Amino acid sequence: MKTIRLRVTLRDVEPRVLRILDVPADSTLGELHDLLQIGLGWLSLQPYQFISPALAPDLPGLGEHFTYHYDPEDRWRHDVTVLGPGGDAAGCVYGEGVCPPESSGGPAGYAKQTRNPFAAPDFDQDRTDLRVRQMAGRVPETVRRLIELTLPGVELTGSGALPEPVVHSMHALRPDWNAGAPATDEAGLPALLVLHGVLRSTGILWHGQGTVRAVAAAHDERFVVRRLRAWFEPGTFGAFVAGIAVGGLAAHGPLAEEALVHLVLGETSPRNPATADDVRQTLHQLGPVLSGLDLVRPTPAGWLPGPSARTLIPKATALAVRPCGAPGQLLTSQG
Repeated sequence: MKTIRLRVTLRDVEPRVLRILDVPADSTLGELHDLLQIGLGWLSLQPYQFISPALAPDLPGLGEHFTYHYDPEDRWRHDVTVLGPGGDAAGCVYGEGVCPPESSGGPAGYAKQTRNPFAAPDFDQDRTDLRVRQMAGRVPETVRRLIELTLPGVELTGSGALPEPVVHSMHALRPDWNAGAPATDEAGLPALLVLHGVLRSTGILWHGQGTVRAVAAAHDERFVVRRLRAWFEPGTFGAFVAGIAVGGLAAHGPLAEEALVHLVLGETSPRNPATADDVRQTLHQLGPVLSGLDLVRPTPAGWLPGPSARTLIPKATALAVRPCGAPGQLLTSQG
């Protein structure tokens, strides 16, 4: 991954809040916002704005120096300087200080709350580095395997389904997709059937002349992650439920279904009301997709976080460090 190294300093706050972050060089402004939020320790609760000499849709267009504003009421302002090329992966290279609590009144209000402005709070570099890498995204193992299996091109069945060897290989990777006998076709693995459709609809897999193959760009991690994220169309109720549910599971661990429904309802607003039945129905509709993308593991007893719960949906990554709603009834103990 090609990255750019940024120096980010929160203005007018003591002790100093500083981060040296490596972020993907082609980050859009929305992606950059998510990376700055997770890297600094904000909770993505308020509007934001980038200020630079020129209007730009992405990081390269912002120039060598720009300002990042967060929360128009509290007026948190960050000075950002491009230091040059970064390392081989996104992450936090260095940091000082912990950012103030949300809605603490801006720099002036925070200064009044800080009893000893000279006592530097602890900063956890390893945890911040991990969170930035998680926010940058990673291709789920299930997607990676299906891409590998189809790179040379494989012949589809007469009904346009994946051939038996591919189905066997995917079932061996995720036996819990069907705990019964080894599946011989996609119909026996709903998560694979839906995953195949998602990769095709997002242009990661190509169908033609009775075959399926991964497109050349599927070698690019950023391409695949962006296409998968785009499948969860922003502003839709399904994308909202997916982000809250996956993030809640990542934060709290396994949850009974009713506890998960309650948790999602706790994040809705009066402007966008929803009922328990709305959430429950949407979760059931999304179940095969979330399972196929390694985001969740539905079980008869409840829902478990999947291996990609913190590394694919930005909203879920953010919520994983800001537990949303009440944890409800945990099915198992998890730290």
